[in-house]
Amino acid sequence: MIPLVIVVLGIGEDAKIFVIFLAAFLACVLATYQGVRNVDNTLINAARVLGAGDFTIFSRVVVPASTPFIFVGMRVALGSSWATLVASELIAAPTGLGRMMQVATQFLQTDRIIVGIFMIGLLGFAMDRFLLWAERRLTAWQEVRT
Repeated sequence: MIPLVIVVLGIGEDAKIFVIFLAAFLACVLATYQGVRNVDNTLINAARVLGAGDFTIFSRVVVPASTPFIFVGMRVALGSSWATLVASELIAAPTGLGRMMQVATQFLQTDRIIVGIFMIGLLGFAMDRFLLWAERRLTAWQEVRT
């Protein structure tokens, strides 16, 4: 998709943002869909019996019950979008870690390539740990299975 996006949107931030959106969108949508499908019908029926309307059921039952699935989708999307970002920068971008590594390759600057690889891994790991931390804080009510 990256070469096609470059033809349509050119080289720049718009192309990178669109490619990252494509990489992340499907994972988020599928995980959210699965989370909504897995909401226990007993919870929804109990809310209806207590007089809750559709919006209240959605905001107070469906969204909290789907939150763990949404965070899983966000973590998967983060991984795929991070890899896509670096790949798009390697192919055609004026700036970024991938572009720095591409230029370093042309001038045989192995140290810059290794630093780039290390930074890509470190930043990806840090972002994943941040999402895991946020998931644990927002879903502390969830039972933990060992």
